[in-house]
Amino acid sequence: MEKVVKLGVVGLCRGRNVVKEIIGERGVKLVAICDNNETTLGNAKWEFQQRMGVKDLECYDNFEDMLKSENVDAVFIATYATDHVNFVEKALDAGKHVISEIPAVNNIDEAARLKAAVSRHPELKYMTAENCFYWAFIQSWKKMHEEGKFGEVVYAESEYIHGSDFREHQPPKDPNHWRLYNPAIKYLTHNLGPLLHIMNDKCVSVSCMMPDIQYNPYRKIPKNGVAIFKTAKGAVIRILIVFDAYVGFDHNFALIGTRGSIETDKIKPLEEAHSYARFSDIPGTLDNKIEIPVALKFPGESGTGHGGADKKMMMDFINCIINDTPSPINVDMGIRITVPGIIAAESAARGGELLEIPDFE
Repeated sequence: MEKVVKLGVVGLCRGRNVVKEIIGERGVKLVAICDNNETTLGNAKWEFQQRMGVKDLECYDNFEDMLKSENVDAVFIATYATDHVNFVEKALDAGKHVISEIPAVNNIDEAARLKAAVSRHPELKYMTAENCFYWAFIQSWKKMHEEGKFGEVVYAESEYIHGSDFREHQPPKDPNHWRLYNPAIKYLTHNLGPLLHIMNDKCVSVSCMMPDIQYNPYRKIPKNGVAIFKTAKGAVIRILIVFDAYVGFDHNFALIGTRGSIETDKIKPLEEAHSYARFSDIPGTLDNKIEIPVALKFPGESGTGHGGADKKMMMDFINCIINDTPSPINVDMGIRITVPGIIAAESAARGGELLEIPDFE
């Protein structure tokens, strides 16, 4: 009989949109949903049952109650970014496999707690849900690097541009939302994560600066920052995070190596943007970049969330449970791509002081 992973999800703003991507896919069945907001829970229940035909759906307004269900094998945690570790600990201790949204942790103490929780349960799978690993161009760049196309990477950069129109800034509906008080630079896994994944590297130190100018009067902390990281292999990485300024919506990436370089197109939308490269083993490319015709999806891939990345990520998690294979983004990688942002925020608070990044591996 084909094995089916029975999935529960907590946090139905983000979680609802992700789980919709895998309804009807082989090997997984949505069996439980949870949210402490009655309206959010009700809307998700209606959509899953009435529009998507999910049968026998258990609905909870309390996470501990959902964890008591013997019908749940695995849990997708999509709660506030500042709450992930609390939920992960409870789910693992209840015997559930876990995929948890980014950032993996919110502070250094949580990194130690997460590592300990996963270590307590070697029989269970834990995965950090960094969906940008699954963009087609990121997977292509990683393969190119493994083939030696770039040589040794000496510099890499990425920018997360998430803008807004200053004329539309309004008081927040939820004054306690984490985005109001968490420095934007802490939310860098979408950008640092893919680079470290491609480079097979980790950050060892950082210096970060944030502007003093507040362009959204309702945000009490800086909503952009620039961090410069040194890696264990000796490379330098620059990460720029911009929220709420009068900019567009984009993720830009670039790599410079000893034998080649590559960058994403900054003109076209991310969904359409190809990469442009110079490779020493291709004559003429020192003067003229060549186009790498890959954007967010490979031909034939389905899924809509984040360019199809959400679906690929979730199915990778499900398949690692079914096949009993290592977690695609394990706890060490989850901490490796998250903790640098925490230390970067601390560096900025100290005026850009160069700080070492603790190693939990």
